[in-house]
Amino acid sequence: MALDVLITSGGTIAKIDDVRHLGNFSSGTTGCYIAEEFLKSGANVHYVYGKNAKCPFRENLRMNPKNSLTEEMARLSVAYAEFNSHLSRLHEYPIVTFEEYYAKVQNLLAHRKMDVVVLAAAVGDYGYAAQSGKLSSDKDGLVLEFVKNPKIISLVKEWNPSVYQVGFKLLSRVGEQELIDTAYKHGLKNHSDLTVANTLEDGSFAKRKIFFVTPEKEVTPVSERNLAGELVKRVLENVGRDKLSIPIF
Repeated sequence: MALDVLITSGGTIAKIDDVRHLGNFSSGTTGCYIAEEFLKSGANVHYVYGKNAKCPFRENLRMNPKNSLTEEMARLSVAYAEFNSHLSRLHEYPIVTFEEYYAKVQNLLAHRKMDVVVLAAAVGDYGYAAQSGKLSSDKDGLVLEFVKNPKIISLVKEWNPSVYQVGFKLLSRVGEQELIDTAYKHGLKNHSDLTVANTLEDGSFAKRKIFFVTPEKEVTPVSERNLAGELVKRVLENVGRDKLSIPIF
């Protein structure tokens, strides 16, 4: 039997009125690459993704007008074949708001067989009771009160006690030791089996330091380029390759 993996990716928004919302900069790149690697391993992937987040294998299906048509058609043919070879094992669930995200993740974990959950989404920490219509833009200032959303990661093991949980902890402008210590405590608090700790350097997503942190405080540095592949490899070593139909390592 193939491994069943739930991956969350991209961000959620909190609606303020009919035309405005509070969101973040997540494009879902990391979650997308992780989903692709799991699909290549033969796993069934359930992909919950936010608005405008990247989806598995879609980037390769975009035509580059700067290249020759012959070159692009050949490349797209290969990309199309790869996408379709995994399509039967890819299940996608688009969401927009935190409420939609919460409901979908809970439903998948509580009512479907999931072996692994990878919580890579940048979920909104705060919500707002959106007002109907459009807030006036004539005011000199605007004060909004947001309320804290429940932490999904803290509820996963209640919904599915046996699932292998991979959590993420993102900080900005902190040193390595503070990042590792924070990620370690975050993992223990939320019963994660593995925590991916990453920090932005100078507040930039282009420059990140990334570590795998276990409940035993084993720390493994990993590059952004190798993150998806190394994560899938680590999960397979712990969950078991016997469930996979296509060995890749």
